[in-house]
Amino acid sequence: MRVLSRVALVLVLSLVTIPIAASHLVSECALTLVGSSAATSDFELSPHGAFRDGSVLYVLRGQKVAAYTAVDFGELVLIQESTLEGLGARESKGGVAFQNGRMFISGESGLEIWDVRNVGAGIGEPVRVSLTPGLHYRRIAVRGSLLAGLYPGTDLPCAPGGTLFCHNTIDIVAVSNLASPVRIAMISSLSGFGTTAFNDLAFNREYLYAATEHGIVGYNLLAPTSPSVLLVENAQMRGKFLVSNGNGVLGVGNDQIIHMYNVSSNGVLTRFTTLTIPFGAGIDRANPIAFHPQAWVDSENGRVITMINEIDPLTLEPARTIAFDVFDYSVPMWEGSFERGYEDLTFISPDEVKYNPLAAGTSVFTVGELSGLQVWAGCGAASGRIDWHGTQGMNCGGAELRGWVSGPQRIDEVEIFLGGASLGIASLNGTPRNDVSSKHPVQTWRLVANLDQTPRGEHVLRAVATDFAGVRRQFAEQRVFFNGPGQNCTNRRRSAR
Repeated sequence: MRVLSRVALVLVLSLVTIPIAASHLVSECALTLVGSSAATSDFELSPHGAFRDGSVLYVLRGQKVAAYTAVDFGELVLIQESTLEGLGARESKGGVAFQNGRMFISGESGLEIWDVRNVGAGIGEPVRVSLTPGLHYRRIAVRGSLLAGLYPGTDLPCAPGGTLFCHNTIDIVAVSNLASPVRIAMISSLSGFGTTAFNDLAFNREYLYAATEHGIVGYNLLAPTSPSVLLVENAQMRGKFLVSNGNGVLGVGNDQIIHMYNVSSNGVLTRFTTLTIPFGAGIDRANPIAFHPQAWVDSENGRVITMINEIDPLTLEPARTIAFDVFDYSVPMWEGSFERGYEDLTFISPDEVKYNPLAAGTSVFTVGELSGLQVWAGCGAASGRIDWHGTQGMNCGGAELRGWVSGPQRIDEVEIFLGGASLGIASLNGTPRNDVSSKHPVQTWRLVANLDQTPRGEHVLRAVATDFAGVRRQFAEQRVFFNGPGQNCTNRRRSAR
């Protein structure tokens, strides 16, 4: 049994400024899909990433970079989408980082720096600032005038064994002059601290940390041309990836476990808890499941947002992402139940691998291989679902649309839209949905609508809730394909007696 000590819990909450209220003993971050922006290019054409800069959300996917207003509601508002003309990187595993309106992208062509501030302002196209051949990385971290780049040990074509023939290095690149990056130092995994390869890297406070085959190594870059070892944290586990908020919270994880640390001002690590995949999460899966190597530390709300992948046993690569696994530090971390009270496990669709979870307000954004950009909501906001069973289940002359809705405040109204047209206000009645995992009451909504003449094609069905305080928010979205007038419904015959 894991028990989070009172001292550690107080320290965590002091970082995220979330008090424990006596009534808040259960997490409230069960996510529901509320918005999406369909992909306009193939996923494998380039590296990918999602980054927030103030009120603007940047998404890189398949040589396309799009900017959205990162407001706290379900429907995405596109500012501009542009093509990175001349982008050399063509591998989906390429490294990507973002700082001050610039994207740092690495692939087989080298390190490219793009200025995308014009895209975020909606006034122009992205501009390539520089291309530096030979700097090929799959992990990138940027802090100030320094960039750290790594080709991880998990992707090497040989098994790292601490020999000259199979090891890797971290490059330290000066990017004070964006037009002319310069590699100023190299840190070898043969540096004598007991590891055989670096697998991931991240800046936290003013220090650089690397996940290794044996835990974490920290570096002081005060003299960037001569990095010095700050610490070696033997986590008694293989570190495959890092989770960092950049300023005080750092996690090292592998397939089944994530150790979370506080980072002091002098770079010392203090472990405060350990995250594990809940027992039973993959009970319906024949293949093994594992933590996704990307996660998000939502410091403002005291959460760590992880995802769970199903692994292809033939390639050992992710086959699909099956769930969000959100850990909430604003409630006591008691054990003994499934789901655990401090955890929300949300199974997701479509059948694809998702990447780059990013929290903005009460929403979580992800980039899907097939679906494009998706926004999921429910962390302290209205959430719910549209129970849709296809046009074959619709009666001609009027069909009942239904679903459920819940939220931290009482829901007074649910309005249903098809595209931009309102179908009407749904009735909130019926038996409460006790089958839905939620800390708040779950209401059933129903609406009879005539959709017989809906034109052929894909349409978006949206549900918008208004709570008693007047806050209006989209809480669910469903993409529906209609066959066209005459084929959108079925006239059912009465059964013979």
